[in-house]
Amino acid sequence: MIKVVGREKYTRELESRTSLRDLISELGLNENHFVMLVNGNPATSDEEVGKDDDVVFLEIFSGG
Repeated sequence: MIKVVGREKYTRELESRTSLRDLISELGLNENHFVMLVNGNPATSDEEVGKDDDVVFLEIFSGG
């Protein structure tokens, strides 16, 4: 399952094995604006994920 958490929130199923980099592109996300977690662990865009993995993109916010 893929979850995007930030200003926009949505969830969808992962249909096939792919890299996080390809998912970022497919979802139209900016890699520099998100922390990526795979099964609860920090991940890089090179990591491969499949339909049994839990993928979360957490948007980074800052403010003062």
